[in-house]
Amino acid sequence: MAVELLLGALVSAVPIMLAAYGEMVLERAGRVNLGVDGMMALGASVAVIVASLTSPSLGLAAGALAGALISLLYAVPVVYFRADQVVAGLALAFLSWGLADLVATLSVPLSAPIPQGSALHLSLLLLALLLPLVLWAFLYFTWAGVELRAIGYDEKAARNRGARVERTRTLSALFGGLMAGLAGAYMSLVLYQGKYFAGITSGWGWLAVGSVILGYWHPLGVALSTYAIGLVLSLRPYLEALGLGPLSVSAPYLVVILALALSSLLTRRLRLRPPTT
Repeated sequence: MAVELLLGALVSAVPIMLAAYGEMVLERAGRVNLGVDGMMALGASVAVIVASLTSPSLGLAAGALAGALISLLYAVPVVYFRADQVVAGLALAFLSWGLADLVATLSVPLSAPIPQGSALHLSLLLLALLLPLVLWAFLYFTWAGVELRAIGYDEKAARNRGARVERTRTLSALFGGLMAGLAGAYMSLVLYQGKYFAGITSGWGWLAVGSVILGYWHPLGVALSTYAIGLVLSLRPYLEALGLGPLSVSAPYLVVILALALSSLLTRRLRLRPPTT
């Protein structure tokens, strides 16, 4: 049972992991996108339509592409026109939710889910496990990664040294959208057997944003924090069996809120500065 619980936690955590990795890269570049949940919803909706008409693998690709394309509506005004990133992110979230529901109204012949345990599903699990190692190597052992972190830490100093601020932040936003779209596609094609419905993300995009802070903006830390959230999600049936139905639904969000409060207190006590601006 313990092994099943741990594996189930990974299966549940994958969409939060993928979305959080993308958001972490953007935040290391000094910007925050609060539209993650909306981009996940759009990716989920587009993935179902495309998978039904073609194949599940193309559905995944289409969901990821949809997230990347819609992220441009955040990147262009924020990066090039200095728009408020909070307002832009929230506007993107509402727009993406609306577009996701609109896309879902298109009639499709059949749903095309990705069976759990299939080769495609296992490849997504492997991606979620290997990506933090790849991002760690990129951020700390490549010139592009060092430049990205420098921009997030001190934009003015990085710009004076010739850093390509706008290009780096735009690419980071695109990567964040790509990962959020892929995360949403995973939710609809894997977790919900090829189905989309309004509210499919259940606020998991916000859990992804919170897990970036809990992981202290480090790829490995984010991987651990998102897996911990997946573990809480996998405990829901056990909480329901104990008669704690309402608590089982809100448990992941309560845990993240409590963890964020504790981490904020700890960083203030230790006078730690987050590695982003």
